[in-house]
Parts: sequence; C-alpha cells; structure tokens
Amino acid sequence: IGGMASTTRNIHINGSAPSNVSDLDYLEFSTKGNSADFGDLQTYRRGDVSTSNSTRGLVGGGYDGSTRINTTDYFTIATIGNGTDFGDTANTYTDQCSVSSTTRALFAGGRDQSNGYNNQIEYFTISSTGNGTDFGDLTVSRWPAGGNTGSNTRACFAGGNVSGSQSNVIDYVTIASTGNATDFGDLTQARADLNGNSNSTRALFLGGYTGSYVNTIDYITIGSTGNAVDYGDLLATAGNRGGSSNGHGGLS
Repeated sequence: IGGMASTTRNIHINGSAPSNVSDLDYLEFSTKGNSADFGDLQTYRRGDVSTSNSTRGLVGGGYDGSTRINTTDYFTIATIGNGTDFGDTANTYTDQCSVSSTTRALFAGGRDQSNGYNNQIEYFTISSTGNGTDFGDLTVSRWPAGGNTGSNTRACFAGGNVSGSQSNVIDYVTIASTGNATDFGDLTQARADLNGNSNSTRALFLGGYTGSYVNTIDYITIGSTGNAVDYGDLLATAGNRGGSSNGHGGLS
C-alpha cells in the first residue's frame, strides 16, 4: 500500500487484498477514528508509488495483475473522488520509491518487466499534467527502497533489494535540479520493504525485511549527511507498509 497527505488529510492507496481493489481511504489527522472511502484509481494496481504536495497527490506505475503499467493518476486531496489521468511514467516499473517538494514529484528505482533492478529517477511537475522526465540515477539499482522522506529542497532514498540482497545505502538529490544521486550515509541495518516518513527536518525509516521482518526505526537529519541513528521500535515487525505525515517536504 502507499500513502500521500496534505497538512490535514492522509490518504492510503490500497494494494493487494483477498480480491484486487483500486480503492483509496482517507483519515483526518486532527481526529481519531476509522478510515472512510475516498475514491478509486483509474486502474487496479499494486506495487505502485505515491507522493503529494499540499494540494495534489500522484499515484504511478505498478502491476495490474497481468503486466506492469506506466499510467499516473492524480487526486485533489481536499476533494473526495476518483483518480484523473496525469500522464505516463518514463519507465514501466513496480516497487519504486517517491519524494516530493512543493512543486516536483520524484519516482526512483524499481523493477522492470523482467524483475531487473533499476536506478533511474524521474520527475513530474505536480501542478501540471504530463509524462515523467529523466532526472538522473540512484547510486545503486534497487527496489523497493524507503521514500516519502525529504524536505522541500532535498529527497532521500534508503535501503532496498540490490542484486538479491538487502542494502543499507542512503542516497540524496537536490529536488529543484537534475542529476545523479549522492551518497548520504548508511542505515543502521541493511533492509528492503521499508517505509519512510518525514517532516522537513528529520526522516524516519520504519520496519523492513532483512531475511525476516524487523521493527527497526532509524532517523536521519535531512539537511546534513551521515549514517542513520536508532530512533526506537515499531509495535510489530512489519514491511511494505504505507503511510505519510502532515509535515513532509511537499508541504513546506
């Protein structure tokens, strides 16, 4: 599953269920309670990627049950409703990771039709519509890494599967420019299938898979470089989770 958020509302994109679903749910950050139906993707998919600024959320790529697809939907977060066509991803991948600023959404890494590992980064201008554009490359080809971690200036990507084993590598890019990623440091534990969340200052990398699922939470300070530091533990060992925050870099 995936997540995207404004300052007031969190939206979860459902993935694989007992029957394949294209449903989105939402929660209001300021209250407690069960989720409610938001709308549907144009096409069922799992292994997709999602991110947002304060106004708009994008959901791209994924697997529709028979093949990988490159369509991207967008949603107006304040308005309940179904996805609208935004454009196509530059690559037909699943299991990418994503980060956004207030103006730009980045999709990175992933696996292709032959399950190959990829290092490409592409970007979209969130306020418009159109196809993805090449941004540069990650330092290593990997999937699925931890994303949704960045400030309005900088995007960070961490972990993932690299050539059949788990990685501890954290990369960063400057979102407003284009170019290849630079090494940021290392996670405390090499792992894939991790989830990421951030405000504009600090990023958290949560859970993941090391050969078995773990409850590890790491943190980094986005504006610096260096290795991740232990933050605490999740309530349960888990991976492939979806989430977001009401203070991420796309809202700065």
